[in-house]
Amino acid sequence: QSGINTFLVGGSTTAMYSPDDISAVLGENVVAYNLSYGGPRPMDRDIVLDQLAINAQAKRIIITFDWMYILDPEKMRQGFPEYLYDEEISDDIRMVDLKSLRRTWKVLLGETSYEAQDDEGYAKFTERQYRSFQMPAQMAELQAVIEEYRSVVDAPSGRTCASFSAVNEQLVPRIRKFVEKGAQVDVIMPILSYANYYFRMSDISATLLDEVLLSRRCFVKSIDTLPNVRVFAWDDDPRIAGDLGNFRDPGHVYNPGLLRRTLTSLSTGENRLTAADVEAYERRIRTEVKSYRLRNSYLERTARK
Repeated sequence: QSGINTFLVGGSTTAMYSPDDISAVLGENVVAYNLSYGGPRPMDRDIVLDQLAINAQAKRIIITFDWMYILDPEKMRQGFPEYLYDEEISDDIRMVDLKSLRRTWKVLLGETSYEAQDDEGYAKFTERQYRSFQMPAQMAELQAVIEEYRSVVDAPSGRTCASFSAVNEQLVPRIRKFVEKGAQVDVIMPILSYANYYFRMSDISATLLDEVLLSRRCFVKSIDTLPNVRVFAWDDDPRIAGDLGNFRDPGHVYNPGLLRRTLTSLSTGENRLTAADVEAYERRIRTEVKSYRLRNSYLERTARK
């Protein structure tokens, strides 16, 4: 769509932001588009960023530094339409259906390609998730997992900065391309609850905490000297990442006020993370995760009522 000058490229942690939400924070001259989709992986994220770097005339790019950057760079999201990005035009017909034709027609007529009902449906979905998560039985299960893995949650992964090929060979070069084209690049570290590092050890990695924090430190240091690149992080604050009342599951914030505040930081500069303070940021999270005692302000409030 012509006129778009700001793109948010993220995952499920930023899917809730509408173009209007982004414009309200960044200014009336901002025409935004949210390219967040669930379950991104290094290879498909790289494809999306590459297309933006080549084709978009963006003044600002907002990227989420998801945990998936600890994965192999060849990992791709299941079902991602890779065939749309090759040189075979005949492949593209696979995406043609009634819904896509209607959406294309609206774009050609100059109408927005973002529909309000998409946002409303997603809001209902996340509300249902939140209600089902905010249950004493769910918290008890999490507490059991935390106690089971507490002694090993901070085990060293043996990895170094050179180990993160998805960061070094995909993300950082793409960011350099955007900078060379004169774009402002903002990178958001999604807020993971402290419980998430225990909860996802069994299905992501037994050394998840070390890998996530090390990859963040390495990334921040690798881009620190680039002009017009900023990184934002909030999860070293236990009032935020330690309170499961803020979440709809261990890895996704639900609290509307917190979601607005994190987006607004792109305008205010609040909670910026730099090479000078990234090691202290990492130490705080490690300490909080290792000593974590489950807290849920939502259940505390409802119990008092």
